[in-house]
Amino acid sequence: MRIADYMGPDGLLSVALEDFQYRESQCQLANRVLETLETGSVLLAEAGPGVGKTYAYLVPLLIRGIRTVISTGTIALQDQLSERDIPRISRITGHPVRIAVLKGRNNYLCLKRYEEMRWSTGELDVCEQLRMDEIRRWAETTATGDLSECASVVDNTRERTRLTSTVDSCEGRNCAFYERCFLVEARHRVNEADLVITNHHLLFSDWLLKQDGFSSLLPEVDAFILDEAHLIPDLAIQMFSESVSQSELETILKNPVLTALQDTLRLDGRTLGDRIGQAWSCLLQFGCREGVSNHGDWPLDLRESLSEIADTLHALIAFLDTDLPEGMKTEERRVLARIENVMTRIARRESVEDTGESMWLEGAPKGFSLLIEPRNPGVRLKQVFGQMNAAWILMSASLTVAGDFSYFRSRLGLENVSEIRVPSPYDHLRQAMLFLPEGLPPVDAPDYLQAFFDLALSLIEINPGGTFLLFTSHRALSVARDWFGRAPLTRLLFCQGDAPKYRLLERFREEAPAILLGSMSFWEGVDVKGPALSLILIDRLPFSSPADPGVYRRIRTIRDEGGDPFPDYQLPKAILTLRQGVGRLLRHESDYGAVVIGDRRVRERGYGSLFLNSLPPMQRARDAMDVMTFLQSHG
Repeated sequence: MRIADYMGPDGLLSVALEDFQYRESQCQLANRVLETLETGSVLLAEAGPGVGKTYAYLVPLLIRGIRTVISTGTIALQDQLSERDIPRISRITGHPVRIAVLKGRNNYLCLKRYEEMRWSTGELDVCEQLRMDEIRRWAETTATGDLSECASVVDNTRERTRLTSTVDSCEGRNCAFYERCFLVEARHRVNEADLVITNHHLLFSDWLLKQDGFSSLLPEVDAFILDEAHLIPDLAIQMFSESVSQSELETILKNPVLTALQDTLRLDGRTLGDRIGQAWSCLLQFGCREGVSNHGDWPLDLRESLSEIADTLHALIAFLDTDLPEGMKTEERRVLARIENVMTRIARRESVEDTGESMWLEGAPKGFSLLIEPRNPGVRLKQVFGQMNAAWILMSASLTVAGDFSYFRSRLGLENVSEIRVPSPYDHLRQAMLFLPEGLPPVDAPDYLQAFFDLALSLIEINPGGTFLLFTSHRALSVARDWFGRAPLTRLLFCQGDAPKYRLLERFREEAPAILLGSMSFWEGVDVKGPALSLILIDRLPFSSPADPGVYRRIRTIRDEGGDPFPDYQLPKAILTLRQGVGRLLRHESDYGAVVIGDRRVRERGYGSLFLNSLPPMQRARDAMDVMTFLQSHG
């Protein structure tokens, strides 16, 4: 059967689903996905809101019947695929499929940790006891151990930490609960599944295990679908990096067993304790300074100190390999080995440089971090794509800058790949309006936020629907929270941080029309349909702050390699982020709304046209009155 037989105007989905609407763009995308699966090639696919990208890759997968890993950016999308979308499409198309969901270990109940907490002798207050009772009832009945099933744990980071294991603390087959381990059972289900649903973090972890020669978590498959693929480049830098924090080093060096060994073992005629004392003082001296420094800027005494610490840890590891002293736990031994490996690589700078990596010291009064980071994550990603004998489909609503995939493609190190760009089927010229106010001060002016808030309040009060105010920094969000908290509002105000993200969105929908203040976490992965959201105000263009350590490192690396960070990195990254934020507005064909961007640079700077040309074509408001008229006419 052809794609049209499933997704065409008279196809199976149209007959079986009341809310299904035929979209030529969706069929076009599904056909390209099917072609990619059949040829085992690589496809970059940008699908605007409303295209129906999930069905556009699920139907071809079920038609082909090949073993596939679907990776998403969020656990929420994992659950949506496994609990709703895949079972529905499988039933309608008549293609049964075995599904397995694999999440990170911090999403599964550790029975050993649970027993320890359950029999803890510490006194609990009434609220803690009630929560413990609910956790106990859930733990005795759960079939999967997935913590998302237990409401008492979902919103409580402390409880989640107490109930889950880490790579270092897990005892593996030596654990008394191994035969009943929920994580082990989840991995067994994965090996028997046709479709494995995971997340990007776990997918990267699996790739790293394979490259290091360890057995992998995920099975060999014929295809990878990377949904929300715009997250991949930045995540690649994070996942391919290794770090050691001051607190980790201190914990290891203060371990009683290791402290005793430092005073008895000798290296080059000196005790290990003597060698490390002076080196540690030097490292602390530099580590307390604010800022990020590249290894090329480190003074000689700091480099020598890092070598001293690395040599000391190496000597301790060598001793422990022959005789693990009583009192030294296996978990502590694993942590020591990981830290020793990173410190040794940092001390041997030349070998790190040969692998295309940079080393950094991030200093701060509260503690330093040492980091090994790839200079170009695309080199590693290209290796991954080449090593896997599989089809690759990378899909998102925002992969292009002004219709061009070059920026995204280069960050992934990809060449000669297929590309398809399917715009949103929504009629943005009819349904949406863009307002770029001319009367606001520059964004760095002291009175900018006050003027922006005044404009926002005037529009909010006449908007029949709900409003998002999206900010690029927590500082601006905090100022907005104080200001709007004192303003004479006629509708409820919600602010990021008052509750978990999903609960804030639930309340925002229930109490419509309402106001929600959010920073970058609300610029994507948010789906509010209908009049509950009809106005989005954005305080400034979302350029990442160079003060952010990760951004600074990227800028410095590009400069060191002869590039220009602004056009090569900062500008395209900001454009993709703005597209995500604006994309929150229309989530259904009946939606309407306006977007207000307060940053005058989008009108006055030469690069402003790149931002505007990357957004869907919308009506342009001349003044606030145009926005008011538009919103009220649709409300």
